[in-house]
Amino acid sequence: MKEKMNILIALGGRTQIDGARELLIRNQYNVYVADTAKLATMILDKGHFHLLLMDMNLPGAGGLAFIKNLRKNYEVPIVVLNESTDESAIVDALDAGANDVLTLPFGKPEHLARIRAVLRYSSKILGYNRGGEFSAGGLTINYASRALYIDGKLIHLTPIEFRIISLLTLNAGKVMTHDQIINEIWGPYNTDNLVLRVNMANIRRKIETNPAEPKYVLTEVGVGYRVISE
Repeated sequence: MKEKMNILIALGGRTQIDGARELLIRNQYNVYVADTAKLATMILDKGHFHLLLMDMNLPGAGGLAFIKNLRKNYEVPIVVLNESTDESAIVDALDAGANDVLTLPFGKPEHLARIRAVLRYSSKILGYNRGGEFSAGGLTINYASRALYIDGKLIHLTPIEFRIISLLTLNAGKVMTHDQIINEIWGPYNTDNLVLRVNMANIRRKIETNPAEPKYVLTEVGVGYRVISE
């Protein structure tokens, strides 16, 4: 029997909590709930969770600061529920470390599809020898510490950049299409290649000696990207 995934719901409104909890239980997830940032942190400390579904207005949380703190201390993927459709607010949440941002009210088929996409990524990252490393040609990634090194030098990546390079290294030697990468990182309803290209350009600028002639992340023209395997 397939093991159920554990999801922590951290929302401020009781109605929101009950609605999200009922929907996720119907879709065969183990669900835990918290109505404050303090309680959410206590629950995360005590168990293993595949996903945190949280409200930007969670009581006791500083919004973006809370997400950044979670990202520093926990491996759990984060999906944010937000009332605003403002693009800058969504970008800020993603840059702070959220894996995805869903607009309230929660419960659309699209929302569940995007949660499944994050959970697929969660399974790959959290299941990769939990603490294992990838190393090839001077590039080293430690998945547990979320750190990337080039010839022993620590390279700073944003959370999104780290998720992209982690996905590629977990599939090292294999060509990942643009659509595959976008689906895994941002969900199946995002088809914006520009966001991927911008992030990839930033990654190469940070890890490649000559971004115009990359040796770690190679472009398969018209198809996608491939990370070297040795």
